[in-house]
Amino acid sequence: MAGASAAVEPFTSALERLDLMSTDTTTTPEALPAGVSIVRLAGRTWLLAPGDELSFGRGPDRDIRFAYEPEDDWVSRRAGTLVGLTDGVLIRNDSRTQGLVLQAFPGPEMPIGPQVTLGTRPFEQLRLVVPGRHGGRYALIIDTRRLRGGEPAAEPAVVPPSTPPTNPAARLTPRELRLLTALCEPMLTLAGEAAVPATYREVATRVGQTAASVRTCLDALRHRLTEQDGIPGLRGDPEQPERGDYRLPLVRWALQSATVTRAHLDLLR
Repeated sequence: MAGASAAVEPFTSALERLDLMSTDTTTTPEALPAGVSIVRLAGRTWLLAPGDELSFGRGPDRDIRFAYEPEDDWVSRRAGTLVGLTDGVLIRNDSRTQGLVLQAFPGPEMPIGPQVTLGTRPFEQLRLVVPGRHGGRYALIIDTRRLRGGEPAAEPAVVPPSTPPTNPAARLTPRELRLLTALCEPMLTLAGEAAVPATYREVATRVGQTAASVRTCLDALRHRLTEQDGIPGLRGDPEQPERGDYRLPLVRWALQSATVTRAHLDLLR
């Protein structure tokens, strides 16, 4: 499925058009079949079903080919591969020297180093940036919303603490879940450098409590998840200068485990 060379796309313009409604109405998300992920680049659209693959890069054997006319030798001939999953897309960096950047929208920016593989979950709309020469950037838009057939996300359910737990998330109290959601809110609603965990003061303002009580509750939750449930990585990185601030490890666990999703933002209303 080799296509025409893609022009370098400004970083901000692709974010503004992330849902990328094509001028061809037959390729709008509503018109496309359910159960597939949608990949777009330079006005073209590819469908990626679970179990299928789409290769991308500068080489003539790539399914999604770009940066070849004119040639941008900074882009690898075999830059990477997209692997369709039932709940997202697996992104494999096939280059031995060049990195990729995955930009969730909303959500954080995540580097994908050479020979590294990264999944899109829990994010549904993303932008995969392939760096080019002279600061150029080639942007593949990945939209996984059609995997769930366009159906609205389920409403968040809070399981009472008395219910026998089958996983750590089931043991969160309503207050813990609400505070954790507020902590994660910027990661679910913002992009780039702004997509960082909320501060304790911001969480307190959001939920109408004091910063001290918010920190006490979240610290107790983190300790319980570490000591009783064996969740790794919640103690932070002692090599980092922000030692003692464990918000980011807690937020990463909450998002990666789907303990907190965009549906839970309703708890903050």
